[in-house]
Formats: sequence, structure tokens, C-alpha cells
Amino acid sequence: MTIDRDNLAPIARRQRDALRFPLSFGAAATDFATWRSSTLAYIVQSIDADACHVDRVETTQQWQCSSYEGKRLSLRFSNGEEAQAFLLLPYRQTPAPALLMLHDHGATFDIGKEKMIPPPFGDPVQDAAQVWVKRFYGGRFPAEEAAGRGYVVLSVDALGWSSRCGNGYEAQQALAANLMQFGVSLASVVAMEDIAAARFLADLPEVDRRRVASFGFSFGGYRAWQVAALSTDIAAFCAISWMGTLEGLMQAGGNQLRGQSAFYMLHPQIAGKLDYPDFAGLAAPKPGYFLNGREDRHFPAAVVEAAFARMGELWSAAQGIQNLNMATWQGGHEFPVIEQNAALNWLDTVLRG
Repeated sequence: MTIDRDNLAPIARRQRDALRFPLSFGAAATDFATWRSSTLAYIVQSIDADACHVDRVETTQQWQCSSYEGKRLSLRFSNGEEAQAFLLLPYRQTPAPALLMLHDHGATFDIGKEKMIPPPFGDPVQDAAQVWVKRFYGGRFPAEEAAGRGYVVLSVDALGWSSRCGNGYEAQQALAANLMQFGVSLASVVAMEDIAAARFLADLPEVDRRRVASFGFSFGGYRAWQVAALSTDIAAFCAISWMGTLEGLMQAGGNQLRGQSAFYMLHPQIAGKLDYPDFAGLAAPKPGYFLNGREDRHFPAAVVEAAFARMGELWSAAQGIQNLNMATWQGGHEFPVIEQNAALNWLDTVLRG
């Protein structure tokens, strides 16, 4: 049998086993600053990462909670796309620190921003959002805790979720293929819109633009380190439950072998040229917080540890190892309240200390 049950053909296995990553630090340059500058310029140009911005904003709903004012926004991106977003403005002195909260994937598409920020009372997806946070977030919306601490919080629906919901799990490959017909990857759309959202958040009058961080779990964790690497508007980041080496993730049973959701993290222009920890390392020496569960079936512990070791080398080369916090906890693919508190406490120290 030439193609295994994970749809990995021998040619793909040979490619995996021969990976050299020509854009990685050490292969492309020995000086970190030179490597970071040239590699970042290559990626930004290759995926057209800086080609998008928010060019129109409309507030369509407002509501009051005990510690913040909530707003539903309609954002129009310069690529022509429109997305709904939730913005939380705490009742505290401004300008304030801010978090770009990036929602997860979870193969559940009727909610997006609502996975991080509770929708207002009476919203049609209110119950679905509550079920989601009980399953993955210990029953608490991360954004409510952050707003209670005085952070401005923004969460935007990515292409395929909530206000931009597609046709389900099995339609993801068609969505990706239809964009590829025009030389556009699904991953690049997410990346460029996250960069645009970071700039929009930093530019808000209520926000101290020097203290904007990205924050996410699972696919949101991937997006958190990705936007930190690509955006000058992100000063720090928390990336939960998404890190590993490509070789380690391209093994039997791995989620990256299934297609479908993997397209959201696949940049054809840089695939095979830069490993995931080196991509994240483009954020160095910014403060970064990585957390993975030892029992996470999507990210085996040995694969995570190999990626953590590589990122330690990169932050050290950037003279910023003191800014890097990498931890594992005895759990699975989830982000419970105790770990949320640890991440937010770290952010408090980084952004307020």
C-alpha cells in the first residue's frame, strides 16, 4: 500500500524525513537580527501579510456588564471581507492595556468570537457559547476575567466561523482549494486579518498601543504566536496548546495529516522552509508565554519539548531568554481557569510591571 490510512504517501514521508528548513535560524544566517529581518521580510512579502487593514467600522449593538461595556462591531477589511467582532471596554482609566483574543478552531463553526467573549443576553448562540467554555475553558470566558482586570479586549470572527460561518468541517478543503485557485492560501487570509485586527486594536483611543498582547488557545494559540511574529503592534503574547515541530506533528494519527483544519495553518509559500518553532521565534525577544498539556493528544509531549528547546535557542540568540516562559501542565487539550489565571498573571507582570 503506497498511501497509508493517514493519507501520507511515500513521497510525503521522504520529504518529512529529509527536512532541512533553509530559512531556519543558523541555516540562513548566524546573526539573529539579520536572520529575523530577512526572514520576516520574505514571509510578509510571500503571504502578502501587510496588505490588509480595517477600513470601516460600525457599532451595531452595545450592552453593559458589571466591569465593562460590550460592543458588537462590524469590521470591513481592505480585502473586501466583513467580520463581526466583540469589543470589551473596562470601566477603568484609559488608555489601558489590551488583548487581541483569538478564538480556537474546535471543528465547531457556529461560534467564533463567542468562544472567548460571552455574547449579550438573548443572543441565539448564547447556549452554545456556554457549552463551549464549560468544555474547554473551565466554565469561564477568558475575556471576562481580562476585562475585569482592566484590559480592553477584542475578538474577531475568522473566515469560517460565526458571522462568517461556512458549510461545516468537510467543506474546509473546498474553501482552501477555491482560494488557492487564485494563489491565495486560507492561512494567509487569517494571518493578514489578524495583523489588521491588531493594528485596529492598537489604534483605539482607549488603548495604550505600547501594551497590546495576543492571546489564544489551540488554533487561537497558533494565531497568537503567528501575529506576534508578524505584527509590530503586538508587544507580548500567550499561546496555549499549539506548538510542535513539523516532523513531530506529521506522524501517524496526527491532526496535521487530516487535511481540512490543517489548511488554516498551511502557508504553501513557506512550507518546508521554516519550522513552526522558528516561525514563532521571529517574535523574539518579545515576551512570550507557551503552555501545553502533557496529555494533549494533538501535541505529544516529546514533540512539544523539542519545539520548546528550539525556541529557547532562538530567544537566547535574540538576547531575550528572560522574556520566554514555556510550561507544561498535567492535562489535555484544554485551558482551565487555573491556567488562565497563570497566563493573565504573567501578562499583568509583563504589561503592567
